[in-house]
Amino acid sequence: MQSLSASTKLTLFVLASGRSGTGYLADFFSKNVQQCYSTHEPYFVVGNPVLFGKPIDWNTQHNDHALLPVLERKCRFIARCKEPVYFESSHAFLKAFNRHAGALLNNVGFIHLVRHPALVAKSEWLREQLARRMAIPFVDYNSDDGKRYFRWALTGKETIFQYYANDTLSRFQFYLLQWIEIEYRAMKLIRDNKWQNRVFFIDVNTQLKKETILKQLVKFFDLPHRTSFNMNLRRNRTPFVGPTLITSEDDLEIQWITEKLPDHYKNMLLSEPYFGSLGRFADQGNKQ
Repeated sequence: MQSLSASTKLTLFVLASGRSGTGYLADFFSKNVQQCYSTHEPYFVVGNPVLFGKPIDWNTQHNDHALLPVLERKCRFIARCKEPVYFESSHAFLKAFNRHAGALLNNVGFIHLVRHPALVAKSEWLREQLARRMAIPFVDYNSDDGKRYFRWALTGKETIFQYYANDTLSRFQFYLLQWIEIEYRAMKLIRDNKWQNRVFFIDVNTQLKKETILKQLVKFFDLPHRTSFNMNLRRNRTPFVGPTLITSEDDLEIQWITEKLPDHYKNMLLSEPYFGSLGRFADQGNKQ
């Protein structure tokens, strides 16, 4: 990575789905990394678009006339930050920014968070259910063609969903496919831009909360940091819901999805960094 003494700001984004420890990592950066502008999901920050909602749909539709001005506004905000490091842990990045990151970002690095897809899908589904039960306003938005979508999710019009166009998907299965699509975008982004040496990988299930791993992270990017880490970090649990559990019915829905999954997605799941950390899910993806 380029040294912090250089004139070009180091810009760090997280590559992740929602419910994958992005809030925990943002709290770690906020409490431990110095000379860094750290944000999770920059709601209500003037000039720094959060990228949820319409930008996700614009990216899916390749509507760059609408999308690019928003992404360029975010880049201008990053450039104006006085700190030599900008860090953002929003899962909107791979939903709205992936196609243009190579052209718009300089001296960039990534932290790739991978949590088991079944746990991600179940947690996202439960979080959406809770938002709707509590009647939280603005959880949906109207796209330019008048359709309504959940603000923090893909639209279901992305390529991966077309392989299941004649099927009725549960919302749990929708989120499974969303996770696969997000990870596919992550690997394509890294490969197309030859950014392999700019990515620090964390297996969320086994590594994220380990201080030794977070020490390796700050060393990887040569980040200035506190001498002693504050590990009293926020965990973004879904209110009124216990631990995320995968049932036998969930397992059947997972198997149905993976059996129909096209080969290029299956091959990804059976390759690094996924196969070693996903275990049974990757094995299911190899059944046909």
